[in-house]
Amino acid sequence: MLILCNTGILCYQNTTQHRMAALGRGVATTLLRFSHLPSVNRHINTTACVLGIKSRWVAPYRKELFRRQKKMEEKGLTAVDKRSNYIEWNYDAELYAFGQRLQEEFVEETLRDALTDASYIQQEIQRQQDLGVTSPALAITSNAELAATGSTIITDYCTTYLRTALPLFPEEGIIAITEHLTSEEVLSEVGYGIGLKDLILCQEHPPVPSTTCRALQAVVGALSISSGIARAHTFVKDFVVTQLVGKDVNAIWKIEDPMDTLAGILRRSERGDPDPRLIFQSGVNTIQAVFHVGVYSDKQFIGSGYGETISEAREQAAYDALRRFFQTTDAASPMPFGREADILKLKDDANLSVQDWSVEKARNIVTC
Repeated sequence: MLILCNTGILCYQNTTQHRMAALGRGVATTLLRFSHLPSVNRHINTTACVLGIKSRWVAPYRKELFRRQKKMEEKGLTAVDKRSNYIEWNYDAELYAFGQRLQEEFVEETLRDALTDASYIQQEIQRQQDLGVTSPALAITSNAELAATGSTIITDYCTTYLRTALPLFPEEGIIAITEHLTSEEVLSEVGYGIGLKDLILCQEHPPVPSTTCRALQAVVGALSISSGIARAHTFVKDFVVTQLVGKDVNAIWKIEDPMDTLAGILRRSERGDPDPRLIFQSGVNTIQAVFHVGVYSDKQFIGSGYGETISEAREQAAYDALRRFFQTTDAASPMPFGREADILKLKDDANLSVQDWSVEKARNIVTC
């Protein structure tokens, strides 16, 4: 057994004290060196120690498990717990918090109806019938009527806003962008973003995109009833129209034949037909070929484009010329939001049709 002497040297304890004197100088020195070894219980302030990761395979293993779990959730192979199943769930408090998060004032009963899907009512009726109730009576209303009202409000405001923000953009493009904003995909994404997933009363969970889209439309209808049409328009501007931020409106509305469209605009403007010319080419007859084509009218440059083939470059040049006419290039002023949109005077008159668009008519349009 090792003991620590007064001199700080470890030595063996034995019944015979003469054994201690038999320790040589070399052994004593060795024991003295071992006595100064650091303690085994060291404090390691590393991420691996804090998180309990002791091997390199642990982090990739956990990432792979998380990836597989997300994939199963997307395919609907795993059950997703509803927040309403928890003990502390309070639906009335959640509805109040929903309005406060959006900084909007809702009538509680109207908001409750806006978040009640028809499938939920059918589910409750079936449940009461299974319990023996012959004629179930439910004092709740579905959001079908509110959704129709909200859909009209969203469509009308998006159309008038786009006509004002893009005064030179043809009416066909305005309609295409409005259909994009009011599509099920965009509105359901907005609904998920503002937290409707756990508030919608429906049969399935999580709600399908069509249910979420209908609930968002109903929320807009409920807001118009609770706080007025002006607050509903502000809601649509802040949450729906802002989905265009960072997106190219020219990509949403795809012109079928840009060169013919450009030729028609120039003809109505009493200008010469578009004359595409090859400006630059590189890597011809290779897989990295690139062509730069410019479009001219009356010897004046009106647009240019690049492509892997001459025909593709001609098409892109025609698109560029149309974007310059419609003032929707990358260098154009951004669409007004925030305070600029608050003072924007919306117009109800339709924009020029692409079949009637000309430079002379566009000059008489006042841009914002």
